[in-house]
Amino acid sequence: MNDVLSFGSMVLNSSTSILFGALGILLMQLAGVMNIGAEGMMLIGAFAGYIGSIMTGSAWLGGIFAAVVTGIVGILYAFCTIQMKANQVVVGIALNIFASGLTTTFYRVIFGMGSSSVKADSFAQAGPFSIPVYGGIALVALLTFLLYKTKVGLKVRGVGENPVAIDSMGLHVNRIRYISVIVGSMIIGFGGAFLSLGELSFFTEDMVSGRGYIALAAVIFGRYTPVGTWLAVLVFGAGEALVYKFQAMSVGVPTQVILMIPYVLTILVVAIFGQKGSGPKALGIPFVKGEK
Repeated sequence: MNDVLSFGSMVLNSSTSILFGALGILLMQLAGVMNIGAEGMMLIGAFAGYIGSIMTGSAWLGGIFAAVVTGIVGILYAFCTIQMKANQVVVGIALNIFASGLTTTFYRVIFGMGSSSVKADSFAQAGPFSIPVYGGIALVALLTFLLYKTKVGLKVRGVGENPVAIDSMGLHVNRIRYISVIVGSMIIGFGGAFLSLGELSFFTEDMVSGRGYIALAAVIFGRYTPVGTWLAVLVFGAGEALVYKFQAMSVGVPTQVILMIPYVLTILVVAIFGQKGSGPKALGIPFVKGEK
């Protein structure tokens, strides 16, 4: 029984950073803006949260700093994809590459080449989990209410499904998309901060290690709903928890094979459920006023 509880605790903890990333992606994609760049946003959030925590001595202030920084990144992402109508896949990939180079460069400039990370303040525990674990679950409930029970949610989903109809009602499609991208980016950034301040207490180069892509797969697997996304995240979290379990058990399987588990699981899920989990009709399509 203790082993089951321990494994469940490990799943929830290891999946929280992915959950925040997935919910941020979900908000953006429901508004019609594709986000392939969540990997880069999470990495920037992890670094910004770590630096903010060291500077202030508070993990919470570090998390807020991470959300603000990634919110600024979200503004740039929205400008490129919504205002300039650039290809959203290309912009996302470029953001991932840029984030990797940017965080690596700043980390080495600040801490020096080959130096070990300075330990940062971590999020406080409340019972068996740190507080953001509960916050992630609460965010699932909040987004479910906002997206399906309020006019705000109807507008967000409307600009993703039928922006022309939303525009005909006198609403500003691109403004709604801008806000969705910025808020979604902030949520993703906090997920990155949880990785460096919740799961760990330090930053390492490229530490996100594909979690942004896993979060995107969770949104598809979860059929573009907050609850479905959370359940999908738990599946991926279980895959990551298995990695830790197998490593601790010394099962005799090469480490490289064990580390592949979450990524193989991601590929299988996308291959099987990718077509069934089709997103909003206007996903990835820039809106041009006057065009149908």
